[in-house]
Amino acid sequence: MDINYLLFLQNMRETLGSGIEIFMGTISAIDVHALIILIPGVLYWCLNKRDGQFVFFTFGLGEFLNGILKLSVCCYRPWIRDPRVIPSQYAIAGATGYSFPSGHSMIAGSVYVSAGWRVRDRYKRIVTAVFFVFAALVLFSRNYLGVHTPQDVIMGMALGIFTIWISTLFMNWIDKNEDKDIVSVAVVLAAVVLALLYFKFKGYPLDYVDGKLLVDPQVMMIDSFVGAGRITGVVLAWLLERRLIRFSTDCSAAEKAVRLIIGIAAVVLVNYLITPAVVSVMAAHFGKFIKGFLPFFTAVFIVPCLFIPVSKLFNK
Repeated sequence: MDINYLLFLQNMRETLGSGIEIFMGTISAIDVHALIILIPGVLYWCLNKRDGQFVFFTFGLGEFLNGILKLSVCCYRPWIRDPRVIPSQYAIAGATGYSFPSGHSMIAGSVYVSAGWRVRDRYKRIVTAVFFVFAALVLFSRNYLGVHTPQDVIMGMALGIFTIWISTLFMNWIDKNEDKDIVSVAVVLAAVVLALLYFKFKGYPLDYVDGKLLVDPQVMMIDSFVGAGRITGVVLAWLLERRLIRFSTDCSAAEKAVRLIIGIAAVVLVNYLITPAVVSVMAAHFGKFIKGFLPFFTAVFIVPCLFIPVSKLFNK
């Protein structure tokens, strides 16, 4: 049934031509672009700190849990299951490794749906509608491009929504137990360590076709360290900001504009220059972990540190 649906969309793709295919490929590319950090970043730095924290939590947790599920299920891509499925050239490069659940769909839930849900009562509903429509387009694009089955994208979205529920419970709980923040972070870090040990020592399928390994589990295992690094970066940065800075988004429009420029510049600098340089001199496992850790730690803690002199300047 799922393969027949993909074949139907494949026929549609061939009939309608490259225009819609390129559009869907662009939607997918934006969904995993590093600048997606700016969605929670803009909320966190400038608009509503709590909303931004919430989306950072859902984003980091989603990446972490997605890696656990992918390496637990070890489901092959649609074209491996059925050679009639021909993935789009605009998505095949980023569709590596295991298929279930869809990481793009998880991001759609943990970032777009999460952000839309948080701002639903604070801004015009059109903002929430845009986030939700974009999330739906992401899910459809992964099927349209032939790189995920319907169950892949449904589970990815379900995982994203699950992170919204967990983050809501956590933030409500920490409001009532403010002195438990260090314990909370310790629990998350313990879970990360256990997950990394699980990734390292669990068994993986080793299936060959014409002498070629279908999916290299070592590559997938190492890639999962990125998600572990992201959730680690988020929770450690959250704790440090909470204990040392406690900045507020209650400031002038001019100061918010300066904050936005600083935040964008810092995230771009760290993600595209500093992180690659650091990763290049590290072992693969640690390099992937740092690749996930540094941009999120920067966005949640380092950038707010840079706000301190800015606030002093504006408050003179």
